[in-house]
Amino acid sequence: MSIRLFKKLPLLLEQSVFSGTGFMINIALVKLLGLEQYGILASLIIFSHLLLSISQALVIQPMQVHISKAKAFYSYRFILLGLQLSLILFYLIVIMGISLADFTSVDFGQAPLLPFTLYLATFILFDFYRKYFLATGRVTTALIIGMIYSASTVSLLLLTLSNQSTETLTTYLYVLMAGYLPALTVASVVYCQALALPGKDTLIKYLKIHLIDGQWLLYAAVVQWFSGNLYVMMSGLLIGIEALGVLRFIQSLFGLINILLQTIENYVLPQLSRAYQVSLQHSYQAFQKSLGAYQLAILGGLALLFFFAEEVLRLAGSAEFVPYAYVLRGMVFLYVIIIVAYPIRLLIRITELNKSYFAAYLISFLFSLLSYQFLLTHFGVTGAVLGLIINQLILQATWLIVLHKNQFNVWKLYTS
Repeated sequence: MSIRLFKKLPLLLEQSVFSGTGFMINIALVKLLGLEQYGILASLIIFSHLLLSISQALVIQPMQVHISKAKAFYSYRFILLGLQLSLILFYLIVIMGISLADFTSVDFGQAPLLPFTLYLATFILFDFYRKYFLATGRVTTALIIGMIYSASTVSLLLLTLSNQSTETLTTYLYVLMAGYLPALTVASVVYCQALALPGKDTLIKYLKIHLIDGQWLLYAAVVQWFSGNLYVMMSGLLIGIEALGVLRFIQSLFGLINILLQTIENYVLPQLSRAYQVSLQHSYQAFQKSLGAYQLAILGGLALLFFFAEEVLRLAGSAEFVPYAYVLRGMVFLYVIIIVAYPIRLLIRITELNKSYFAAYLISFLFSLLSYQFLLTHFGVTGAVLGLIINQLILQATWLIVLHKNQFNVWKLYTS
């Protein structure tokens, strides 16, 4: 057990560096910007996560499944980078085009649009490199670029604070963007050391995998974003800004778990895909071997959050959040469902049942669309949490039905 833990140490360190840095930066910005500007930043970040989800659906998620079986490996790397850069360029053109539609209202000296587009480009490109290195087992490389990112961003934030001037949202967006640049430089040098121009057949093959076969992942990503954010966004309108603040704050406490789950998926999914290529029985055994310890560790952390909800809210926030401990406990229950059912989601991914992946999120989104007004109006913040829990149960039930119809023995994910 100790040898296996030692082998996974770089992965655990990488997760700690990346998630810990993001968590500390978020807490710092809450205190530095003030409620109004932090609200604007939160809106921009929510939007950037939509674009990141699209990028992950078209580039990252197909790569995680196919990288282990790519025969033209160096050509595939060239295609991956080309796809990611093209997508980033498309984002920037669309955002700038929308902004310039009203020529009289755009002032790049005051508006955060320009620094946000630059931040968005570096944010998404960094995510691509990080997840590529994790998917190919180069965890040490991912750790190094993560440490560079952490050191540069924290240093720039401290340098900005030392100037003792009045900082704006625009200033901090530039700081966040610049913090990625040293890590991106190193990652680009490492990644581009071995690339090969793809032949026509190879190019067509992988463009089809990512852009045509991956379209169901794209639809799922967009629907998933709306499903996951609808209750939070509408709570500010139907309940009040306090409710929105409470939900966003408590959601931020689970940010570390979200990043941990993404990192585990980036690292584990290619391993599970390789096991599935050997045999279905082999993949059943690989699930518990790869995920069991992580699931138990996260569930242990969630138990602490549940029993010490008041103390956590008082320590992380302030005394005014303590009355909302029931919201934190409700979110813990939501994450218990997510963690326990995580193998089901990954099995849908490695078997490439992408239409079913999308269909589940579509059903979940339709439920959100039909229920958010009733739940928020009658149950307040509790209704938002209840809606999120029901959404998650809908996802898992839909996937279970699909797997059963395709003759997969889901129980073996937990017993093999």
